[in-house]
Amino acid sequence: MIRDRGTMKWTAMMLPEHLMLLKAWKQEMLTELPREHAEWELEELQQTITQAFTQHNYIMLTIWEQGNYVQWGGTIQAMNEEQLLLETITTTKPIPLRYIYAARIEDDGCD
Repeated sequence: MIRDRGTMKWTAMMLPEHLMLLKAWKQEMLTELPREHAEWELEELQQTITQAFTQHNYIMLTIWEQGNYVQWGGTIQAMNEEQLLLETITTTKPIPLRYIYAARIEDDGCD
């Protein structure tokens, strides 16, 4: 009976450079591209961010960062046309507005 070990038998013959390239290619294939927002979604996002800024509410932002969605929570300290400053528990992070995917105002900062 033939015992096929799949890719195990081929990895021993590959160079480390080839393995790194295959790993990078696989990661590139698995990353999802950000979805484009409709106009009404952008308006809703803008209203949520403006409300959190004016009322000093705790906000959860979903941000597109390096091929993944990342969530940051904090209060908005400053904002202009290009970016906002989000103060988290440990740091103050500048976030470009074009990378913000979603925003949600939290009742308290514990969620």
